[in-house]
This record gives sequence, C-alpha cells and structure tokens, in this order.
Amino acid sequence: MLDRIISKLLSVFPESIRNFYYKHESVMLYLIVGAMTTAVSVISQYIPAFFGLPTEANTAISWVCAVTFAFFTNKAWVFRNKENSGAAWIKQAASFYGARLFTFFAEFAFMEITVRVLEQNEYIMKLIAQIFILIVNYLLSKFFVFRKKPTEKENNGNV
Repeated sequence: MLDRIISKLLSVFPESIRNFYYKHESVMLYLIVGAMTTAVSVISQYIPAFFGLPTEANTAISWVCAVTFAFFTNKAWVFRNKENSGAAWIKQAASFYGARLFTFFAEFAFMEITVRVLEQNEYIMKLIAQIFILIVNYLLSKFFVFRKKPTEKENNGNV
C-alpha cells in the first residue's frame, strides 16, 4: 500500500528525484515512517491528557505507542523484514525496544550534560540530539534489529 502511494507521488517528480529516492529508499522510507511515528507520539501524548492523566503517564503511554508503531512499520515497510516465526519476532521486538531504550537514555544524558552542566540552549541541544538519535536508531535497526541473514549462497562464498 505505501509503495503504491509513494510511486504515485514520485511520478510527478523529475526522473533525477525518483532515482535519488530509489537509490536511498530505506533511508527515505525511514524518514517518512519517522514522521508518521512522530504524529503517533504527539497524538498519543495528548489523548490521555484529555482524560486528566499526569504528564509523566502521558509521556510513557506516548513512548510505548510510538515505539510499537515504529517497530511494525520499520519491520514491514522500511527494512522489509519477513521473519515471522514466534521466536524471531520476539527477539526482534525485544531488540528494537532495547535499542530505543538505549537511545532514550543516551538522549537524556546528552540533554542533562549539555543543558544542565554546560548551560547550552535547550532547544538547540534538543535538535542536535534528535538528529543524532535519528541516525543511531536507523543504524541500530538496520544492522542489529532487522539485519538480513546471509543466504546459503553468500555463506558458501565466504567459506
């Protein structure tokens, strides 16, 4: 479904832009899914707030909703991972959540050091942190969580 929508959108652009997109498709899809994940995060932050939950609870609910959405969309659309056995799926989900927890705490530490200790501008540091986290999350997903297993042919060539 997403492929058809993107294909239709790309059809109005010059060939050079279409070629750039297809050359860097997983990164481009990661950015598109990231924008969708951000929307899920914001919406899921404010729906519980409407019912009077405290900010901390809203933030936790938002994080779980956003990471869960990101897991399924990254698995299916960005990295096109077809591993669906129960054990593989659980391992991927645990790895994905673990990687996101790692980058959450890395961002938290970065913000504490740069804003509280070094007294840098919070908004500039948040932007820098988000760029860093975006890159690290992509790399962790690509090379750790959803890495493609070598085929038998590739394994035989490396023996």
